[in-house]
Amino acid sequence: MRKKDLTVPAVFAEAVGIILGVVYIVLQLYYGLTYHVAVYSYACNIAALILVYAGLSVLSCYPERINRMTEKQCTGKIRRYSIRMVRVIKLVFVIGLMIPCVGDVLGTELKEAYSLLIIGVILLTAVYYECRIIRLLRKK
Repeated sequence: MRKKDLTVPAVFAEAVGIILGVVYIVLQLYYGLTYHVAVYSYACNIAALILVYAGLSVLSCYPERINRMTEKQCTGKIRRYSIRMVRVIKLVFVIGLMIPCVGDVLGTELKEAYSLLIIGVILLTAVYYECRIIRLLRKK
């Protein structure tokens, strides 16, 4: 996070995301060791979490790259909406991974529609914030 983008809710959301990510990794390791799952299986899950989270973190540091703008264009509300969009998507992604992981550890299986629901929430978040950004760009 850049210093100029630090706010109390942003730091709180980032901390919650990091804590949930660490809990996810611990639960993956616990599930893999307890139920004798192949190492590559839960290692791939952990690697996917880390790579996507790192990629979204880079985007939150450089929000102008989301819409291919220059730093001069990506200011004010446009910058705030871009950063907020990435942070919300990051939280939804981590929470979306956590729920089936907790279900696996507890021994329950979620329906296949759960993945579509999470993808839908991520898409709705992106569309909502992009529409707000496009409206602001048209006003200028």
